[in-house]
Amino acid sequence: MTLIVVMVTTQKHPQVFCGIEEEVATLLFSGQEREGRSKNIFKEMKINNEITANELRVISETGEMLGIMGFSQAMRMADEVAMDLVLISPQATPQVAKIIDYGKFKFETLKKEKDAKKAQKIVKLKEVQLSLNIQENEIAFKREHARRFLEDGNKVKVCINRIRGRATANADKGIEIMKSFYEALAEIADVDQQPTKGGVPGRNVSIVMVIAPKKKK
Repeated sequence: MTLIVVMVTTQKHPQVFCGIEEEVATLLFSGQEREGRSKNIFKEMKINNEITANELRVISETGEMLGIMGFSQAMRMADEVAMDLVLISPQATPQVAKIIDYGKFKFETLKKEKDAKKAQKIVKLKEVQLSLNIQENEIAFKREHARRFLEDGNKVKVCINRIRGRATANADKGIEIMKSFYEALAEIADVDQQPTKGGVPGRNVSIVMVIAPKKKK
């Protein structure tokens, strides 16, 4: 990450906006966290008496630039509002600190990250094996497995493998089996990949179809 310091100056009211490392800048200024990185950021942050700089550029809890001051004065200002002094840009000259409620900030940030992870849905690719000679009762059994996978939000790879020798001449029957398999699930599924033959024609053929949960309109 690169530290960027952008100086924006007016004649009457000079202001300094200090760009800090991407994660910290996002966390402290926009309130949005980078998933999976927050804990490392907190480990690296120095707060209150952990700060060793004698002079700091200080930002208030409301985002106001308070200017450059000694560490003791900055700590007094943080104490007056019952908050913490957090070093957010140790590479800047002078270093930049912000007054925040560190405990509350850390709790809310980690909670948001945890909630975001819970909300994430990991789509898995499940597999169902069929055959050219599969019986209807077995197809029904496999179809119910596929239905449960789809209802859980997962994709399903439907396979007919190891079609060998003279049976390869009937490989098209496998495509018809797959189409029929899908049609019985069409109310909850879309075809993600049409039935496709692969392998070595005349020797070892496989057929694969992928179905996915129907997209909500």
